Amino acid sequence: MVISIDLGSNTFRVALIRRTGEGFEILKTFERIVGSARGLKQSGLIGDAAKQRIFEAIKEAKAEFDFKNTPYVAVATQAFRMAKNASEIFSQIKRNFGIDFKIISGEAEAKFTAIGVKNALIRLDFRDKKYAIIDLGGASTEIGDGQNFKSFEFGIITFFESCMKLAAMRENAAGVTSEAAKFLHSLEKQIIVLTSGVPTTMAAMKIGMDYADYDARAINASELKFSDFRYLADELFGIDDERADIMVGKNRKMPLIAGMALLHCLLEGERAKFIVVDDGLREGVGEAFLSGEFESIIG
Repeated sequence: MVISIDLGSNTFRVALIRRTGEGFEILKTFERIVGSARGLKQSGLIGDAAKQRIFEAIKEAKAEFDFKNTPYVAVATQAFRMAKNASEIFSQIKRNFGIDFKIISGEAEAKFTAIGVKNALIRLDFRDKKYAIIDLGGASTEIGDGQNFKSFEFGIITFFESCMKLAAMRENAAGVTSEAAKFLHSLEKQIIVLTSGVPTTMAAMKIGMDYADYDARAINASELKFSDFRYLADELFGIDDERADIMVGKNRKMPLIAGMALLHCLLEGERAKFIVVDDGLREGVGEAFLSGEFESIIG
């Protein structure tokens, strides 16, 4: 077994994973919104408020998982590739919590995500389908097909903070995603797997599942339509902030709408089905660790 930790640009995600005869089993999961990338583009730093949210999330996770008797693997992504104070923060985490994080490259992030998605697709009986993966994060987006991978420097937090208003998001999303869309179009696929918080939240919205009741099993393998990216964004925009906090999580309303604008432009013209999978980087990191692939992927 392994405790797998993904400290991203918006979320902190943990899973307890074990290897089985047929693949891998997710025994327990934990997630908190930490907003690591908030204000990062302007300051070049992980802010004090984000740092405290990260520390609190780690403290909670330490109480939830048996770190004394179980090995762990911990990675951090784009916000920490960018932040000038990343090494200082990770020194504090190591000193205060005993957890050693590795900042991974965008390419490694895409490869780990592909491993997590591949194993999920096998479990969900999509193993024979040609697929591409989009992992839309807080400060970067990874796209790949299991063989080819690219990381692009846009995400829901950085894009939202550069636009702030819905009209500006819709006006600028096409330009931001143009190179990523070209790469996506070049990949041969029957389905496009959407992983990360925006598509999973959209799938939850479609079945009336609030944030506190989120269950990955209920949304895995669900399908999104192209029209959903505009329709659900408009629905969420029209909801007051108090209700939105219950529905999609505290302070997630506008970043989620930003993500829907990005995906709307990124997926325009695609004919493949859009399938939502909760498994991603967190699961792929743990599965690679258990398979002995982790070190070779991070280089």
